[in-house]
Amino acid sequence: MSRNERIHLHSLARTRVVLAWVALLACVLIPVPRLNALQFSDWAARQVPDNSGARRAVADLFQAEYSQVRNARARVIEDRSQRTPVRFWVEEWNNSLYYVFAHRRGESFEIDSAGTYVVRRNLDSGEIDQLKVFLRDDPHYFARLFPSSSGMTQLDLYLADTRVHRGVPVGMRFDRALTEPFTRVMERTQRSVAWPELFPELDRRNREAYRRVETMVDRIREVITDLPDAEDGAMDADGNLVFIESLVLQDQEAGFNCSGFAKWVVDGIYGPQSGGYLPIDPLKTKHLDHRGHRFSLAREHDRDPYFGLDWSRNLAIELKRLRNPVREWHHTDADVRSVRYSRYTENLGYPVSELERILYLLAVRDPGRFYIGSVNREFGEAPVLRQHVHVVVLFPYFTSEGRFKIAVMERNVESSMASLRRRYSDDHIHLVRAEADERFAPPVVDKR
Repeated sequence: MSRNERIHLHSLARTRVVLAWVALLACVLIPVPRLNALQFSDWAARQVPDNSGARRAVADLFQAEYSQVRNARARVIEDRSQRTPVRFWVEEWNNSLYYVFAHRRGESFEIDSAGTYVVRRNLDSGEIDQLKVFLRDDPHYFARLFPSSSGMTQLDLYLADTRVHRGVPVGMRFDRALTEPFTRVMERTQRSVAWPELFPELDRRNREAYRRVETMVDRIREVITDLPDAEDGAMDADGNLVFIESLVLQDQEAGFNCSGFAKWVVDGIYGPQSGGYLPIDPLKTKHLDHRGHRFSLAREHDRDPYFGLDWSRNLAIELKRLRNPVREWHHTDADVRSVRYSRYTENLGYPVSELERILYLLAVRDPGRFYIGSVNREFGEAPVLRQHVHVVVLFPYFTSEGRFKIAVMERNVESSMASLRRRYSDDHIHLVRAEADERFAPPVVDKR
């Protein structure tokens, strides 16, 4: 090969490298396309029903004498700009007057219906100091609008009763926001708030995905009250109830503990597709090189402080391996390590206090998944260790009517998010994801 040919090939290779880097940077730097102005407006109007016509119809009451406001007649207001009738009434509570504009849901007017406005007027100052707008048919998802010192409108956004945006400038005077459609507020804040990503529309594909989750929930509910309970109990590969630590058959009051129950749920997917249940030993594999510290490692034998974390990760990876047995899976490949507005802590996960919001965002982002959580908290004495003490299975989904639900299943019972928060309010929960499957068949338990 001549010198000129070598120079040409070297130049060509270098050009290819440059082009590859340009392509990679393009993938990283080019933003995801946003909805154009018309698309966004149409989407927003479908998301949050408008009642600006009803608010304009009674706007004179916003600054009227208190006696006139208190005597205002509750009534249903219909306007051509509104898709549904709106019921207006006034309530007085805690030194404020509340003007309520509630949308009809079904046969009644519910205050927590999507689009409902609650206008608050302070009795001392006489001024309107807040607008609360419900964004779903759910009291826990809403926006608050309030005036800045200059009279301009600012927005706080709440998901699952947790504020995720504070003081977002709306670019609109507050007195104007009183009678404007909320879609105008969304349009003016869309550069700061990812509205379509937080409140997506249900289409055929994600409805089917959520239906798979709901199917699993329904089938578990049919049998969960009959499941037996036992410390250290689980089902082995042959369907026998054994002790997890020793693998010896349970002799009396055979059943599941929280870890065994999570395995039972996973076996409901694994069994129909493999013809057998998961063996227990691989699920007890400890990933000592990737979690723990010198204090916890010294207590692995007697305290097993990371059992729940290892167990939940191993369960999720077995389901991934079932779907794709050729790929080499790492034990953290099912971890939930990134959620908008929340910070992941390695091997600890997320605060339980944020769990409902996290599951909402995960359901929005990844339809058709359920989650195995390992709760960790300070535990024991001499020494006190942060230890994974409980395993729970979580099923977030949207119903066909668009209402968000979370089914909480743990140790042979269905509990609730309120129960989890009450018991573990100051603790963390590590999450791994798994795909829901419509073929799910709860394993039959022989309690003999």
